[in-house]
Amino acid sequence: MIFVAAKLALSRIRATKTRSALTTLGIIIGTMALISLVSIAQGATRGIQSQFQGLGATNLTISATVPNTLTLDDAEAVASQFGVELITKQVRTSAVVGNENNQVRASLVAVDENFSEISEPSLFVGSFLPTDKGLQNVRSVVLSSTLALDLGLTVDSINSKVSIGNTEYLVVGIIDDSQGFGSDGIAYVTLESAYRYFAKSPYLSSISLRVADENLVSSVTGSLTSLLLNRHSISNASDADFVITDASAILEALNTVQSTLTLLLGGIASISLIVGGIGIMNIMLVSVRERTREIGIRRAIGARQGQILTQFLIEAIVLSLLGGIIGVILGEIVAVLLANLGGWEFVLSWATIVAALGFAMLVGILFGVWPARAASRLKPVEALRFE
Repeated sequence: MIFVAAKLALSRIRATKTRSALTTLGIIIGTMALISLVSIAQGATRGIQSQFQGLGATNLTISATVPNTLTLDDAEAVASQFGVELITKQVRTSAVVGNENNQVRASLVAVDENFSEISEPSLFVGSFLPTDKGLQNVRSVVLSSTLALDLGLTVDSINSKVSIGNTEYLVVGIIDDSQGFGSDGIAYVTLESAYRYFAKSPYLSSISLRVADENLVSSVTGSLTSLLLNRHSISNASDADFVITDASAILEALNTVQSTLTLLLGGIASISLIVGGIGIMNIMLVSVRERTREIGIRRAIGARQGQILTQFLIEAIVLSLLGGIIGVILGEIVAVLLANLGGWEFVLSWATIVAALGFAMLVGILFGVWPARAASRLKPVEALRFE
């Protein structure tokens, strides 16, 4: 019975190709939106995650939450703690960076000689800042590729001059930040140079450190918290003027954000699918009215209510599934194009594809039941007399 009903449903869809195409349009658009939006959210988040994964599982960062709280003396005390293998000190501010091509406000990050060993920046061209303590006062700068592009610099611009504020600096390297999602322009200078021209000594924005063993991360975090609370004369941990973070905590937060963002965008796109389902229902109701005499004839020669119900329900399911398949293909194409334009990773999620197709079928079933039920409940005599 189901096979015959399916055959009749498919023949009806082939006979009304234009109407069927217009009926599936809402499902196509809804599925395409669902696939592309979820793929964009997953790809963008994956790009950010890859950046934080490079920080390493044994790296911690102590950041000041109140200005002028972390100091160079704090850094020395941190370096002497058990389990701390290496530290690097940073000061962050902003400044206008410019040359003859452009003037750009960018983030200014001042680092010491250990920064490159802990953070391992990916150089596009040139070298990083000098690590020799005797050269820490030199006016050298390393630019992110985003900032270099804003200033019109190329691979041949190494050893060119840029101004930071009113001070001239020599460009010694450019960092490849092309994998970062939404990266801002950043200029890296030495800590001593920043204290001379931009920052107030002995204060720091953050202290990054590498723990000797991954198993010590938790205990080192606890000991550093106690150390800094004591040094800053803070009795209640909730009043701390600093925060200690590690890569795993950041990744966990990013995963939570990704899940929330995926659900939000998926929910928004699902509204389009529901609208498409309403379109299927309306067209199917019109089809029932147009085919009233046909239904009456089939009932008169012995077709049961269940057969009529199955035929119309299969028509709705096939239309929604066909629209879902086309929408998945178009959605993945849109996701690839946007990933290439936005510079983030394209993510092909089979779970999302299966979920989108399943939801499209569910929409077809839910909105196909009413028209199918209306068709099956037509009385043969009244249907045959319908004009």
